Amino acid sequence: MGACTPADTQPGSDTSPAAEASGIRKSPNDTRQYRTLSLQNELQVVLVSDPSVEVSGASLSVGVGSYQNPDQIPGLAHYLEHMLFLGTEKYPEPNSFQTFVQQNAGFSNAYTASTHTNYFFQVAEAAYDEALDRYSDYFKAPTFDRQYSNKERHAVDSEWSMGREQDGRIINRLRGLTANPAHPSSRMSVGNLETLVDQPNMPLYETMLSFYNRYYSANNMKLTLFGKQPLDELEALAEKHFSGINNSQVTHPKVKQKGLTAEVLGEHIYYKPQKPTRQLVIEFAIDDNTDQWPVKPNRYLANLISSEEPGTAAEILRKKGWVDDFTASISPDYYGPDGMFMVNIGLTESGLAHEDEIIATVFAYLNKIRNDGVDASYFREYKAMAEKQFADLQMPNPLNQAIGFSSSMFNIPVEHLIDMHYVYERFDPAAINNVLDQLQPQNSRIWHINPQVEVDTDIPYYAGQYSVQKFTSSELNNWQKMAADIAMSLPEENDLFSSANAEVVAPTIEKPKKVVAQKGIEAWLAHSIRHQSEHGYLQVMFNTKLPQLNAENQVMSDLINRIFSLQTTALRDKAGRAGIGIGIERPRGNHALTLSGYSEKHALLYGRLLQRWVEMEIDAQTFTIAMEGYRDWLDGRAKAEPNRQLFTELDRLMSTPSWTDTQLRQASEQITLDQINQYQQKLLSENRIRIFAFGNYDEQMVKEFASITQAKLPHSWQKLERYLSQYHTPKVGEQQEYSSSTQHTDNALLQAYYSPVDKLNTGAQLLLLNSVFHQAFYNKLRTEDQVGYVVGSSIDRIGDYWGFILYAQSTNTELADLKQRFNDFVKNYPEQLDAIEPSVFDTLRDSVIAQINQPPGNFYDDYPRYLNDFYRGNDQFDSRDKLTAAIAATDKSQVQALYQSLMLDGDSETVVISLSGQN
Repeated sequence: MGACTPADTQPGSDTSPAAEASGIRKSPNDTRQYRTLSLQNELQVVLVSDPSVEVSGASLSVGVGSYQNPDQIPGLAHYLEHMLFLGTEKYPEPNSFQTFVQQNAGFSNAYTASTHTNYFFQVAEAAYDEALDRYSDYFKAPTFDRQYSNKERHAVDSEWSMGREQDGRIINRLRGLTANPAHPSSRMSVGNLETLVDQPNMPLYETMLSFYNRYYSANNMKLTLFGKQPLDELEALAEKHFSGINNSQVTHPKVKQKGLTAEVLGEHIYYKPQKPTRQLVIEFAIDDNTDQWPVKPNRYLANLISSEEPGTAAEILRKKGWVDDFTASISPDYYGPDGMFMVNIGLTESGLAHEDEIIATVFAYLNKIRNDGVDASYFREYKAMAEKQFADLQMPNPLNQAIGFSSSMFNIPVEHLIDMHYVYERFDPAAINNVLDQLQPQNSRIWHINPQVEVDTDIPYYAGQYSVQKFTSSELNNWQKMAADIAMSLPEENDLFSSANAEVVAPTIEKPKKVVAQKGIEAWLAHSIRHQSEHGYLQVMFNTKLPQLNAENQVMSDLINRIFSLQTTALRDKAGRAGIGIGIERPRGNHALTLSGYSEKHALLYGRLLQRWVEMEIDAQTFTIAMEGYRDWLDGRAKAEPNRQLFTELDRLMSTPSWTDTQLRQASEQITLDQINQYQQKLLSENRIRIFAFGNYDEQMVKEFASITQAKLPHSWQKLERYLSQYHTPKVGEQQEYSSSTQHTDNALLQAYYSPVDKLNTGAQLLLLNSVFHQAFYNKLRTEDQVGYVVGSSIDRIGDYWGFILYAQSTNTELADLKQRFNDFVKNYPEQLDAIEPSVFDTLRDSVIAQINQPPGNFYDDYPRYLNDFYRGNDQFDSRDKLTAAIAATDKSQVQALYQSLMLDGDSETVVISLSGQN
């Protein structure tokens, strides 16, 4: 491979990152092998070899995005992304790559960002060579089939329509609209039918071709390949398939204009959100300092600012009942040469009346940090935490890692692709103070996002309105005066963090074993055989049917979790910084406390958490805040994307019991403070304790968790038998139809077929059916008919029963027409199914089995494999094994027979959900 210049990262005797400086610096816990190289055409490549994975894949990023759209045609880069995968000279059939990938148990997708465009896929290992041949051809000889040009305009338009009412997308659009008008962020980025049109001397199709030829050059691309193949084999594949991409020596485009110029600073930005939410965002303009990543000035300040410790801004404001969320985030290169440092604050209803005091408190805390907070002791603590995390870093999903690599290689030295976020090279007070100097009131913009704001300006191409007002001198003086009178404290040392390594328990229990079996309490333990470490996962479930008895109980259970989450914010924040996650959850309708991460202090932390759970007292202020949040969430579901609403309604229809959002809202209006305090005591008394422990625990530790729990529960604890969630039982010939209007512009339709046969082989056959059906359905309704951006199929499981689901969201097709297209496709699909060669089907089946049986890639992929069986009460924990056996016993004729029976002959229960949009 003389055309390449490789550098390897191989396992060695010295596992420190410094020992691997010739390649990618990786964690000692990382068993993957890496190689970096440049092909002769200057395409930079990273190879990732992992013998444990059963899939292979690739991610290729092109260094061009929406910031490079021509002024006259907003959305061109995104339109090109859509047009690219419509065939090549060697493989001219539109969507042939997607079909090939899906028939080999894989998938593919792409996205357009502001500065790059990414294309990625994964596939069964045996099909990798051909998949790369097809994939790479899109970057060598795409046909850009002109007959699909107008259809893909509609596809982009449908994608834009789907997101035009999403608050996140609208706020992102406003960031550009309210910034420097000369900056490319001021233009629309997604594109729609209005923007993707011929312009004078700039016909759309030809301009797209010119855009491709200008920017899609090998030296402006970054590629990652991954698989179980050895590095030498991956390198040969890279050379074989990608060295033929043309290198036109393009200069990587960079934005030179600042986004946040002096003219747009010192402003209030008011936005009335589409969903009920209350946010205050203090957004400071900062110069791009991404080159200072080794000393972490941004992360240092974000850690301090977002702390929930006593005396910090977040803690003071929470105690007053004004905020329910307080975080800091940084995007230093959002606009290119500059970006933002943001303090994001979730407001309560009462907080809306105290925005000036909240703003002043943030400025007071920044002053406190300036005076006393630039301290080497904080840096040492953050450095120690990062070093421990890196030493035990879990290997991510290989495709996600590949996407991250290929998109980051434009800005990050390749040797630091993995360790960039964990390097704390030295304490640099000058770098920290340089950022702090920019976190000044006059250098900020303050976003007021709530339903009460006054707005007067439409947002082009998006729903909603906004308004802008300059800060007044009296406001600035008032904030400074109030800030001077607020006493603040900086965080103490984190007593939940230990830099020492805890003893790792020998892994002896591969499948969950019952280690406690007493009246009213059971505990299960399993070890991670493949990922032995200090990590553990503990779930203590309060198993009860109380939430299922009526709508009021359902609401009160949700409220109690919200309240406890508010009451334990500081503890959860401190634990999270120490590498321990605390969860307050509702698995399968129950209540549960969970701990995950470094297990050394789990017993101590669980004791604290349980004590507060048992002794929880709900005051009027916390009750009000929780109720506000619950009702906002409930009201927001009505404004969710229609395709999401489809599945919300399906879940309700197939659950027993269930309540509509209207019923839940009405129930919430009947609940009193006394009632919810009484209900909390009932939850503590009427339950069964079910404990699931996985990872770095021995049997005695788990027994101690059980003992701690028993000791804390009240004397009235009833020690109940296990209660399992109830589900609807499908019946042949039964039909459920639900139709409603939605506040969104688009229509949406879901059609489901549930089998009344509670056997795993039904699920196995449906899983294989969906593997071939999904892409065919997508090709017809999405690519050919252009009914909408969201078109798909999936399988569903309710208890022991299985179903097959078709769904679509459309901005241009009436529901009756959509339903007819569904039915026509279902009727005609057997011809396509029959045309699939048995050998192709057998390969698909084997690939699906290999992926299901693939060893978990890290600890956090390991324990979830057993949770579903734990929730379902399957003490054999063998559902995965039984499913793979059922798949192995499935052939094409069985899938065809099930399709005929379930979807054509009516041997199923059908569910049809229709949502009518405003247009």
